[in-house]
Amino acid sequence: MSTIRRYSFTLIPITLALVLSSCAASESGTPTTSTPASDRPSASSTNPSGGITIQDPIDTAPLLDQPCTALTDADRTDLNLTEGRVDTDTASSAADACVWERSEDSGSRVDLIVMTENANGLEDIRKQNTDSELFAETQIGKYPALHASTFDQRDRGRCDLWIGVNNSEVFYVFVALRDVPEASDPCGYADKVGEAMIANLTS
Repeated sequence: MSTIRRYSFTLIPITLALVLSSCAASESGTPTTSTPASDRPSASSTNPSGGITIQDPIDTAPLLDQPCTALTDADRTDLNLTEGRVDTDTASSAADACVWERSEDSGSRVDLIVMTENANGLEDIRKQNTDSELFAETQIGKYPALHASTFDQRDRGRCDLWIGVNNSEVFYVFVALRDVPEASDPCGYADKVGEAMIANLTS
């Protein structure tokens, strides 16, 4: 059985921890730990559980250990982000994370991790966050998405974006901004990051 590695992102709020803990406390039949690297789920266009069905699923396998490839050099330039660095000490035993910092050296950053721990992907994230302070349906490209967080921290320049990229996996994009113009609308900036990722991975 896989073990969940200690999550070290100091800026990411407790939403992610709650998502993982809810998996551990879920009813029989729901995975209680992340999927080992050798058994990582493949993208599928059918969803036998009856949840959200992604018509054009994205294969996330390359991003599990190379998450920084989600953004191109041109994307980073447009978004004012420096070259990403991989963080291997994450909440998931199946996926590494990427951290991009802002070019202005403002303390602002964007984090990405592919969430593999929820069997029904974005549908599970939706159910776990229906009572959260921040909960808003959106769409990134043609993919369903949510702005969802236990606490609404948009006034602090923070936003949590979840994108359903296949029926069992979700892109979790966390934005923490300060002293940059986009800090007044962090979810708008998170959407731009997500759109760049989707465009890159579906081109």
